[in-house]
Amino acid sequence: MNISLAGRIAAFLLVFAAPSLCAAEKNLLETVAQQLTASPVIRGEFQQTRHLVQIKKPLLSHGRFLVARDHGVIWETARPFTQVTRLTRGEILQTDDHGKTLMKLDTKQEPVVGIVNGILFSVLSGDVAALAQIFNYSGAAEADEPWRLDFTPKDKNLARLIKALRLTGGRDITLVEMENAAGDVTRIEFRGQTYARELAEDEQKRFE
Repeated sequence: MNISLAGRIAAFLLVFAAPSLCAAEKNLLETVAQQLTASPVIRGEFQQTRHLVQIKKPLLSHGRFLVARDHGVIWETARPFTQVTRLTRGEILQTDDHGKTLMKLDTKQEPVVGIVNGILFSVLSGDVAALAQIFNYSGAAEADEPWRLDFTPKDKNLARLIKALRLTGGRDITLVEMENAAGDVTRIEFRGQTYARELAEDEQKRFE
């Protein structure tokens, strides 16, 4: 996940009002939500491909992720280099393979970071209802069939950074695609998801 983009979004995000949804929109979200596995803890692997307009060769990275509903997200890149990003309700913390802090954004000092965290957490945890408050959306979903949701920002300031966001999946989110206003595209494939009711002891310590 391009966490540096999150910092840029923070400078532009506003407080969004939630409009009422028509029956068709509610049915689309409900069908997707019913398919997604609801679990307090989700673990899995990712492969990220970034296609940058100014660079011909795509940038690839691989790693693992951990989503804990009551704690946050740990996004651990293993290749081509080790880097760990931890998202919690209070901060975004990014460290290198030696534990050195590369970036730290605190909601107490920068309250809008909490909004950014909410967006990123919603994407990674599959909270489509929360995303629908910030983005216009369309898509296709039928019971027991693969679904797709296409999101475009409601706010014009956010639209200057994110042009489109797409989620695809079934019982799991299998693909996230994001295109920014400059034309760069980030594609994240998820695999090997497993579920648990609670974190292991060593995982709990990573959120402390």
